[in-house]
Amino acid sequence: MKHETVCLLFFLCLLFEPLATASAQTDPWVEGAKKEGQVVFYASMEVQSAQRLTAQFEKKYPFLKVDATRIGSERMATRLVAEAQARKVRADVVHQSGFDFYGVLQKGVFEVYHSPQRAGLPAEYKDDKGLWTIDSSTLNVIGYNTRQVASPNLPKSFWDLTDPKWKGQMLMDENESKWMAGMMTYYGEARVIDLLRKLAAQDIQFRTGHTLIQTLVAAGERPIAAVAFANGVERLKKDGAPIDWIAAEPIIALTFGLALVKDAPHPNAAKLFIDFILSKEGQEIIADAMYYSARPDVSSPVMRQVPARMKVIPLPMSLAARYNEHFQTYRKLMGIK
Repeated sequence: MKHETVCLLFFLCLLFEPLATASAQTDPWVEGAKKEGQVVFYASMEVQSAQRLTAQFEKKYPFLKVDATRIGSERMATRLVAEAQARKVRADVVHQSGFDFYGVLQKGVFEVYHSPQRAGLPAEYKDDKGLWTIDSSTLNVIGYNTRQVASPNLPKSFWDLTDPKWKGQMLMDENESKWMAGMMTYYGEARVIDLLRKLAAQDIQFRTGHTLIQTLVAAGERPIAAVAFANGVERLKKDGAPIDWIAAEPIIALTFGLALVKDAPHPNAAKLFIDFILSKEGQEIIADAMYYSARPDVSSPVMRQVPARMKVIPLPMSLAARYNEHFQTYRKLMGIK
């Protein structure tokens, strides 16, 4: 009987040890966060997504308030560096485009934090040092007007867009250098350069901004958006616009990075907030906004329209080092002056 009791106690210790460890790790942050009272969040995501995240976080931690500032990635990069250099750090947690994130990363603005929630993400969505984690991605797809393009005629790949029947039928952003760079990592430079040269001969109308392009396609100005954002198209669909999208191999995912700011005014609250965003609960909120979450235990609704065989390729942050080169290459190939 004594032997059985000892075995049972040993088993219970093994069972509850991970929970005790997690509690020991979290309790100091909770107590510290209670004293801090808030977390300052610089976010490049849409206001609605940020509001849903912060509302759920504040419900979970009622002793904390989130001060969220919506700011574009490029402006955010400038502000973060300026605040760090002036030693007037305001932000605790940053969420911004992977390419802009990479530039700030080189300035030493971020702090190491190995969130336990990082374990739920594949290796390519985080760094070994614990300085950044990719928490969400926008999927690059082909958009089309459902009233102008019949299902049998839908393009199935970006190469299909070089067919003469699409000449004069497409809109495209005047800066698709990130998509181009991602395609090159998958297909190689020579094949993608050939693709862009053929697209350049298709009398494409160039505009600035995917939101504008998707709106124009929905309005019927031209039936095809050569490169669209799936989440943006989904928002228009939800509002009843005649627009939809097609996943083409590969799906280049424009990534968003998440990090703890060095010398953050509220470091404990910041860690709780990062843990929440990377958790299953936080990732489900992001996924519901039609972004892609790489957590295996999160079902991203945007993926329902993607064939199972198709790969999602996260745009490597390291490509940012060649951004100017890719920008010039894209404009040259597409004949944009």
